[in-house]
Amino acid sequence: MNRRQLKPVVLGGLLAGSLIVSVVPAHADEDSWWNRWWGRYEHRNEIKSDRREIQGDKDKLRQDRKELFEDRRELRRDLRNGASRDEFRDDLQELRNDRNQLRRDQEELKQDRRELRRDLRR
Repeated sequence: MNRRQLKPVVLGGLLAGSLIVSVVPAHADEDSWWNRWWGRYEHRNEIKSDRREIQGDKDKLRQDRKELFEDRRELRRDLRNGASRDEFRDDLQELRNDRNQLRRDQEELKQDRRELRRDLRR
């Protein structure tokens, strides 16, 4: 091949290569080889997983607050109706358990939020 024929072939190859390299990441979905190759896929999955955990923790927290409110209402009702000491003791124990569960779930939510912030910074 002489020099005149080589220049258009090389320039065409460079142009085609640069187009392919610039277009592939723009059209890469999250399950593509491109994102797996560059490590973005796992990072996105971690973030999605953290967000799902946070949503689950919020739901648990909402349920715990509801249980705590219902147990407080039950204790007030028992006080008005003059229930026995055993029933008061059981209701107070339920309240303690509900508060402890609420505290644990709040800590879990804080931890999951910290993990999400850490993953977003990477």
